[in-house]
Amino acid sequence: MGLIGDFLEMVGLGGITGVDVLFAAMAIIGTLLFIIYFLLILIGDFTGGIFDFEMDADGVFHLFTIQGLLSFIMMFGIFGLSVSQADQNAFVAIIAGTIAGSFSMYIVGKVFQMMSSLEQDNTVEHSQAIGARGTVYRTIKAGELGQVQVEYQGALRTESAMAKDENLVIKTGKFIKVVDAIAERLIVVPLDINSQEE
Repeated sequence: MGLIGDFLEMVGLGGITGVDVLFAAMAIIGTLLFIIYFLLILIGDFTGGIFDFEMDADGVFHLFTIQGLLSFIMMFGIFGLSVSQADQNAFVAIIAGTIAGSFSMYIVGKVFQMMSSLEQDNTVEHSQAIGARGTVYRTIKAGELGQVQVEYQGALRTESAMAKDENLVIKTGKFIKVVDAIAERLIVVPLDINSQEE
């Protein structure tokens, strides 16, 4: 207990005994780990792929995340020590610490749940381009690839494309319609804007 006692002396809590040592240790350890974890999240995608399962939980289980548990430990220690130092008995301090820790765990869980709901899946699904209209960006020569610009999945995209009729040339600037998608290539037909047919 020498290391913990020396550290408590350094932060002005050298005279505490009994359950106060537990509260102080939990407050210090919980705060340090919470700050380290938070800094790792800010620096980069530390939790990506490691802890993704946490945010998919239903009901009360989404609160039991690394962030939630660290905030519980931190607030349990801080409030427990504060109430205990205010000349309350250990039972009242434990209840106050538990309530504060639970509330903190709930708030932190909700904040991280809302943050995870802001994530987007930017996977391009070329099949969603079927039916979209656009323009030829780079001429599609007979039997060869060209490029078209089409809007789908909420963004204007430049994609590789071939004409459905392999003998057809579709020049730059002409209007097209996507009729199929094979792998990452779009199959297009020219769009006659003067006719009623699409």
